[in-house]
Amino acid sequence: MTTSAPLRSPSRSVARPKASPVTGRMARCLAPVVLALALSACSESLENISTVPTATLLRITEAGAGPITAATPYSKAGLESLLPGYTIETVTMASENRTETALAAFSNGLQVLQILSAGGGRIAAVHGVTHHMTGPNGERIGMTFVEARQDASACRVGTGNWNGMPICTARGAPSVSLVYAVPGYESSTRLPDQATLAEATLQRIIWTPRSGG
Repeated sequence: MTTSAPLRSPSRSVARPKASPVTGRMARCLAPVVLALALSACSESLENISTVPTATLLRITEAGAGPITAATPYSKAGLESLLPGYTIETVTMASENRTETALAAFSNGLQVLQILSAGGGRIAAVHGVTHHMTGPNGERIGMTFVEARQDASACRVGTGNWNGMPICTARGAPSVSLVYAVPGYESSTRLPDQATLAEATLQRIIWTPRSGG
């Protein structure tokens, strides 16, 4: 079988059409317009990026998670009445030391809360799992350790499913825990160095009712 050689254009110069004076003037006049349109498009694109929705749906504080308090019973019907507009569904989630069933609160399809049972119709903890929630000091999921102004002395090292993750107490709110992720860090015995810890990102905001609260 014979393979034919690729066709090559004959070696000759190609005459290029000369721009007429009118065409040249039009190009020079239109250039600033085209540039302005391009810059306008870039500006619009950047504006869209900078307006990623960060509306706050609920806030977790020492007192509770949004309208949920220590007096709130653990029940689907009770949570639906307390959170109008939310859908309450049963989910499976990974807490620090086990995988368990929880009631999750969804807003327009977005999972906002995971509510764990303590048995006897009581709530054990509420996990905020979206950046549309804030903590007691304005902490928001996705913030770095530095942005959240977290004090490393208030942190411990996570175990089990959260192995190596810094778990910290929020400033002025002992019932609120902040769970951070440190990419690539695997130690389960101590927190990473200060520079590495500074880049850890907030993953969960957890409210735990006080005993007898």
